[in-house]
Amino acid sequence: MKRRSTVIKRRRRQRDICKSHEPMLEIPFDLVTEILTRLPAKSLMRFKSVSKLWSLLICSRTFTNLFVKVSSSPPRLYMWLDIDNRNVLLSTSSSSDDSDVSSFVIDQELTIPPMKGYYLSHVFGGLMCFVNEPRANIYNTTTRQLVVLPDIEESNMIAEDHKHKKIMYHIGHDPVHDQYKVVCIVSRPSDEYGEDSYLSEHWILLLGGDRSNRWRKIPSRFQPHVPVTQVLNISGRMHYLAWVRFLYSVLVSFDINSEEISILELPKENDFLPMMTDLIEYGGRVALLHHIDLRRQGVLNLWVVEDSKKNMWSSKTLVLHPSQMHLVNSIGLKVQGTTRNGEVVLVPQNYTYSHTGEVICSPQDTTLFYVLLYNLQNNHIRKVEIKDTSNRYLTKDWDVIGLDDIQNLMAGLEHVLKLPNQDLSIQLQELAKEFDMLATCFIDIDDSSFSITSTLSLSCSVLAYAAGIVLFLPDFF
Repeated sequence: MKRRSTVIKRRRRQRDICKSHEPMLEIPFDLVTEILTRLPAKSLMRFKSVSKLWSLLICSRTFTNLFVKVSSSPPRLYMWLDIDNRNVLLSTSSSSDDSDVSSFVIDQELTIPPMKGYYLSHVFGGLMCFVNEPRANIYNTTTRQLVVLPDIEESNMIAEDHKHKKIMYHIGHDPVHDQYKVVCIVSRPSDEYGEDSYLSEHWILLLGGDRSNRWRKIPSRFQPHVPVTQVLNISGRMHYLAWVRFLYSVLVSFDINSEEISILELPKENDFLPMMTDLIEYGGRVALLHHIDLRRQGVLNLWVVEDSKKNMWSSKTLVLHPSQMHLVNSIGLKVQGTTRNGEVVLVPQNYTYSHTGEVICSPQDTTLFYVLLYNLQNNHIRKVEIKDTSNRYLTKDWDVIGLDDIQNLMAGLEHVLKLPNQDLSIQLQELAKEFDMLATCFIDIDDSSFSITSTLSLSCSVLAYAAGIVLFLPDFF
C-alpha cells in the first residue's frame, strides 16, 4: 500500500512538472542575449548546458565579441610558486576597480597536471601558452580548455641538435578578421659566422581552424635575428627586441593580419641591455623602459616611438622621489605589463650574475607576495600586496608571470586538437542529461523503466567524471 502511494505521488509530481512547462510569454532573444552578456564567464560556462541554442549562442563569435565589449573584467595577475618541489600556478584578482588597484587576492589554483614539465610562457587575451621545447600548448582560463598544438614537422632548424637554438611561441590577435594566431620564432647563431650573425625562421598557426590546420612558414624577407625580450601586443601587432648581430639590438614588429615583419633601429644614445630594458605600451604607442639605474639612483629612461616610418623617437627621464627609494633600493625588477590606466607593473626579482655573465635567480627575500605599480604620468610608485587569505602558500620561491584582463569565451579552439578524454567526458554528460529528461517527462512511465533510465543517467554521469579525472590525473592510472 505504501509503495502504491509513493508511485501515485511521484506521478502527480511529474504531471505538475509537465504542467509547469506550459507555454509562457516568450522573452525576446535579443533581450536574452543582452542579459547573458552581463553575467560572469563562469556562469556562462554552466548555462551552455541549458539547451543547444544557448550553447551555440554562447560559443558564437558574435556573442564572444559582445561579451568582451560589455564585460569589465578586473585585472588578473598570474603567479608561479614552488612548494615542496611542486610547481603551483595561481590566479589572483584585483580587489577594486582597475583605476585604483589597492590589492590583489589569490582566488584560484590553475595547476594543470598534464602540463607537468612545461613552463608558462605568457598570458594573452585570456589564453595561456605553455612551452616545453619544441612543443607548446594553449589553455583557455575561462573555458578551462586545453589544446595541444601540432608539431612543426617541416622546420629544419627545430629538428637540428644545436645547443644555442632558441624557440619562442607567442599568441597574437588579428583585429581585422578577429582571429587568434600563434607565432613560433626559431633562431640560433650562424655556424658560418659564429655568434656575430643569426639564422631564424617564423612559423604561424591559426587557432580555431579545422583539424587539418598546419603551421605555415612566413617567407624570409627580413634580416635574421634572435628575440631577446618578451613580446608586447598592441593593436594587432607583436613587438619585441632582437639581436641581428651579437649585442646589436633592433625593434621588430610583426603584423598579425598581413603577416609582415618590419625592423626599426633603436636610438643610438643608449645601450639597451635586454635584462634592463622592457617594452611597454605608453599612450597607445610602443616604448622602451630602461631601468638599469632604478634600484641605485631611482632613475628611469623612457623612449617612445613617435613615427616608425621615419624612425623618430622621443625620450623622457624620470627620477623617483627620495621618499620612495626604499621600495626599489637594491632589488631587481622586471616589467610585467601595464594596467588599463597606464601603471607599469614591476615584479621584484632576486638575481645575481655569475663570472660568465649568466643570470642566477634566487628565492625572494620574503614570503609576502607583492608587486609595484609605477605611474609614469605622475612619477609615483606604490606597493600593492597580493593577499593569500587561505595561508596555504608560504614560500619564498614565487614569481609573477602574467597580467591579463580578458575573459575569453573562444570555443573554436576545439577544432585545433582537443584531448580525446575531454570529448568523451562532454558526450557522456550530455547523454546523462537526455536520460534524466526521459525519466521525468513521461507521465505514465512504469517503475521498471523509470529505474532503468535513472540508472543509465547515473552511470553516464559517473563515466563522464571518470573520463575527466583521467585527463587531469594521467600519472595515477
